[in-house]
Amino acid sequence: MAEQVATALLSGRILASYHRDYCGMGLQYLKGTFVYGEVWDGQLQSWNTFENRPASVVTFQDQAAFVAWLGAQSDATLDRREMAEPFYWNNQTVTRQRLLAFAACLASEMRPAWASNE
Repeated sequence: MAEQVATALLSGRILASYHRDYCGMGLQYLKGTFVYGEVWDGQLQSWNTFENRPASVVTFQDQAAFVAWLGAQSDATLDRREMAEPFYWNNQTVTRQRLLAFAACLASEMRPAWASNE
């Protein structure tokens, strides 16, 4: 499944909710880098404007490293329990169900054309 997710990201698809304010965590391939990070207003961010702190972001420079990392994750390791604020715990996190839907190219996980950041 991790390989399928990487392939979908390489094709330009983004795993991210697209609504106002905090949208949880997402995945994107951007400028040669796989990115797992916070999503605000439908976009992966490098800054959390709500709490005025750097957003949680993990990057991978190559597909093999990303696939190895993602393949070792679970719903529990991605539930954001490491955050001090309970607001983030299991709030729109990347889950196995979301990844399976994304890899299967289900319409519910596809970003609309208007939300493209190119």
